[in-house]
Amino acid sequence: MTTIERPIKKALGDALDIYRDAMRPFVIRNLKRVPGKKLEDAVGAVLRDGQYNQFRKNLEDGRSVEDAIDIGEFPQLIQRYWHDAFRDSFRRDGASLGSTLHSITDARNRAAHPDSMDIELDYAKSALNDIASVLAEINAPDRRREVEAIRDSITPFSTPAHKFRQGGRDVYAFALDIETLDDLLPERVDEGVVKDANRPLTPSHARNIQKYLAEHSDWVLGTLLLGIRRDAVEFEPYMDDPDPDSTVGDLSILDAGAMKMFDGQHRRRAISDLIAELSGDWRHAKKLESLKGESLPIMLYAEDSIESLQQMFADAAQTRTIERNTVTRFDQRDAFNRAAMWIAENSDLFGGRVEMERTAVSRTSHSIIAINQLAAALKTVEVGYSGRVSRDRNDAYMLDLDSLFERCLTWADDFMPASRDEYNALMAGEIDNSEIPAERAKTMAFNATVIRLLAGCYYEWTKDGEDTEPLSEFLLNASLEPGKSRDALLVDAGMVAPGGITPIARQSVVLSAIDHIVNSAK
Repeated sequence: MTTIERPIKKALGDALDIYRDAMRPFVIRNLKRVPGKKLEDAVGAVLRDGQYNQFRKNLEDGRSVEDAIDIGEFPQLIQRYWHDAFRDSFRRDGASLGSTLHSITDARNRAAHPDSMDIELDYAKSALNDIASVLAEINAPDRRREVEAIRDSITPFSTPAHKFRQGGRDVYAFALDIETLDDLLPERVDEGVVKDANRPLTPSHARNIQKYLAEHSDWVLGTLLLGIRRDAVEFEPYMDDPDPDSTVGDLSILDAGAMKMFDGQHRRRAISDLIAELSGDWRHAKKLESLKGESLPIMLYAEDSIESLQQMFADAAQTRTIERNTVTRFDQRDAFNRAAMWIAENSDLFGGRVEMERTAVSRTSHSIIAINQLAAALKTVEVGYSGRVSRDRNDAYMLDLDSLFERCLTWADDFMPASRDEYNALMAGEIDNSEIPAERAKTMAFNATVIRLLAGCYYEWTKDGEDTEPLSEFLLNASLEPGKSRDALLVDAGMVAPGGITPIARQSVVLSAIDHIVNSAK
């Protein structure tokens, strides 16, 4: 095996060749947009004497204009024609880009210098990062990945880690700061296809995560799961451990390119895009510095088989579902989650009668409704059965929660008991909570779909400021007895089949039933 002398210089030189070959067509393509100048003249007008003479010689040797320019000319050409041709192709400003391009030119000069010394590792990695960042901005993802692979091959990445066993595999748990994570971990740049152990990458999902990170300083993201070939890692324990399968030590990743992410590709993409966005504006420098200093947990599985990683992805997807009741209780950035929690504590009708641990009430439950169902009903009270709450509208509700709570309480403790004897009896103490299971056999008033139906009727009736008394009187005199075929409100509204005991929850059916009830009450 032949040892390469000055391997870091060689690696940097290879990356610079990739950069040059990708930049040449990009520069020429944009220069063609410069008004009033031939391509050859546009280039020649910018070059210094020595550069111009070499450029003319290259042309005389039969090279095209594209092949006649080199790395040293890129900064001058882009800066000279920034406004005419290049500004729209980059996310950062011209001054920041110019500094990066000049740094790459300096790296080219050092890599080409015929001395016997190798280049310092830190300098080379910084130059390779600069090259990768420019290639990303000119939309050359394949070339960028080649440069990142060269960068990662220069030296192993090492970090403290906890090694343990799971599912017959060695697993390494550690954390990476955001800057290191963005440099080290693989990133999906292709979209809409199933690849390796990942589902198709959905850009809108990544953008939502990116927006969340940008807007919240108290953000939280889950652990990224990756696999790597067993021969691409080495682990050195800090000390002898009586349990060889569980210990702490130094993890060396010998080939970062061997890592395959099987859970977290959208988080990874969001982080990369946010760093690029913040890097393009000096006003975000403080936020960028803060973000890069924070960390994400990583689980790295020593696994050679891509098929095994695919199964691990499927297994993880099946076991990580978060129940809707938990989301309602924990996600307090949603105004209607807040309202549901407040109503569950303060309403005379619903207080002490809301199921908090499950997503639906059972037949034997002493509760009226589950917390997530209550949140949906309260949203219906405010925006209608098919209404949607945008992020901006939710933010507006969050600024005036007291008013939202009061409107929801009016529906719960005024309209609902005025509209049904079942609710009035609960509030008056005529029915005990322990009797609710028996009441379910007598009336559909304790069905969550019916409660949301009543919320939809309330919204449609009150959206123009109408007094609810006529609607309440109509509902009070209607039958919600299950199994009834004639003169049954929900049968007449088309929401329950004749003789049926279960309402149809399909949106189109419920909306039609709301229209029928509201029109009948009028």
